[in-house]
Formats: sequence, C-alpha cells, structure tokens
Amino acid sequence: MASPRHRVRILALQTLFELDATDHEPDRVVSHYVEQDALTTDGERFLRRLVFGVWEHYPYLDRIIEEAAPNWPVSQMPGVDKAILRIALYEILIDETEKTPVKVVIDEAVELAKNFGSDNSSRFVNGVLGTIVTRYIERSNEESPEE
Repeated sequence: MASPRHRVRILALQTLFELDATDHEPDRVVSHYVEQDALTTDGERFLRRLVFGVWEHYPYLDRIIEEAAPNWPVSQMPGVDKAILRIALYEILIDETEKTPVKVVIDEAVELAKNFGSDNSSRFVNGVLGTIVTRYIERSNEESPEE
C-alpha cells in the first residue's frame, strides 16, 4: 500500500493535470480531491502546499524544465510528465516547509511516471531531474563556502 505522502503526490498530480487541461478553479479542484480521498489534516496541508506552490511558481519551474530538456518544449510535453516534473522541482528547489531528501523526491517522481505516464516517462523524468539536480543543487553546494 502507498504511503500517505505518496498518495498525496498522486492527488497533486491529478489536480495539477486537471488544472493544466481545464479552466477549473484551483480551490474547487483541491477541495474535491480532499473530500473524495478523505485526507487527514496533514495530508490536506501537504496537498494544498504542493498544488498551490506549483501553481504559483509554474512559469519559473517550466523555465527550469526547458533549460534541462531543450528538445522538449513544456507546451508539447505530455501533461502527466509536466505535472510530475513541476511537483518534484517545487519540492526540491522551492518548498522550504520540510525538506524532503532529493533522492526521495526523485524516486517518488519516477514511480509516479511509471504508474501514470507513458513507457518512456520514467526515464525522461529521471533524466530531467538528474540534470537539474546536477546544475542547481550540486553546483550550489560546490560554490558555497566551507564552514
């Protein structure tokens, strides 16, 4: 059985996919998934943080995705892959509430891609996230002065 956080990431994927494909109101969509899945308070808080965090920052996240995968414009990317990458990047680069280890975020993203994406989605998601981690995380760690 999936962990509660994995389940919330699935709901975030579904919510963001729907928001990207329709003109539905974000609050309504999130509320629908919260009710449908009977989330705990912590689960609802995590879902709202992911969805609204991604939704608020998606132009920035998309720019990073396009830099890492220049042959795949975000506008032409499958909606599932796009939502998975946005969620993972939000968790890795922006969300300061609770720092989930990068490896866990990538593993979760690859798992979502395997379960909901196309045959190539998991390799694509893993490759894009690997490139971004190398460029943004590892490089900033190398540049920060030693304590």
